[in-house]
Amino acid sequence: MNKDFPYYLSKFLKEYIILERNLSDNTKRSYRNTFQLLIYFLVNKKNYKINEITFAKITKEDITDFLNYLEEERHNSIRTRNQRLACIKAFYQFCLIDEVENISNIRKVLAIKAKKFSKKIIDYLTEDELKELLESIDVSTIKGRKNFMLLVLLYDTAARASEIIKLKVEDINLEEKYVILDGKGKKERIVPIMNVTKDLILKYQKEFNIKNGYLFQNKTGNCMSEYFIKDIIKKYTVNIEKNITPHTFRHTRAIHLLSAGIPIIYLRDLLGHESIATTEEYAKVLEEDKFDAIRNASPTNVSSELGDWNDDQDLLAQLLSL
Repeated sequence: MNKDFPYYLSKFLKEYIILERNLSDNTKRSYRNTFQLLIYFLVNKKNYKINEITFAKITKEDITDFLNYLEEERHNSIRTRNQRLACIKAFYQFCLIDEVENISNIRKVLAIKAKKFSKKIIDYLTEDELKELLESIDVSTIKGRKNFMLLVLLYDTAARASEIIKLKVEDINLEEKYVILDGKGKKERIVPIMNVTKDLILKYQKEFNIKNGYLFQNKTGNCMSEYFIKDIIKKYTVNIEKNITPHTFRHTRAIHLLSAGIPIIYLRDLLGHESIATTEEYAKVLEEDKFDAIRNASPTNVSSELGDWNDDQDLLAQLLSL
């Protein structure tokens, strides 16, 4: 059997990322989409025939052109472009040992660097904004009570939308007040919940007769889609001048806990981050907000006539010696 690009891609998508890596559904979908787009690009933009898609034929320039196509024609963000590149490089790394004959081309692709970009500022809700959002929900209606329950739980657990929709009754321990979330890479983590959240879950289960299975079910008893959560949030945030997504609630909980003095190492475990560096991004946001508050609170009536430092040779000498 001729083992080349199609053979290894099939092994990579059907076995490696599923059985060996045990990646999340979203990550697996990202890998599949990446290679669907790449093959479409090679066939329709580069005029490759399917049987020409081989390691020997595909060059570093082809991959670079594909990345530029994503950004310029499909208007993908630089972050998305870099994610697609990371998927391709993971596949090429997977093939590196077996494809000795094409090692030169493979290494050239692996050498492609991600494009630099300015990190997006983390959006989060202030305590007043969160309170206003929750108070805008009409809990006198059945739909309102369900939406209120979902958003409170989303905030309290700092969960990803994918984790909330997969939450099952069996994963909730109301006596000990915690839930078990199925996170990225199928890694479970235990997250405590507030008393008010516990009471809401009890009332919600009783009203909607949810005894087992998914906590938030559609009409067929399956879990709801992430789009359902996005639609709910969009409905109640029309008057907030921020880009509010399900992930904003996760950011909000993290910032609020940091502000309350929760150690960052505990926050990392709560959020399910592999690296503490990811969690530290929240600390940077919090520090920047504090600095902004200090700047805004600075007195404006201080005289600008502070003199020339060059007039104070002793002070200048001390500063220069540091």
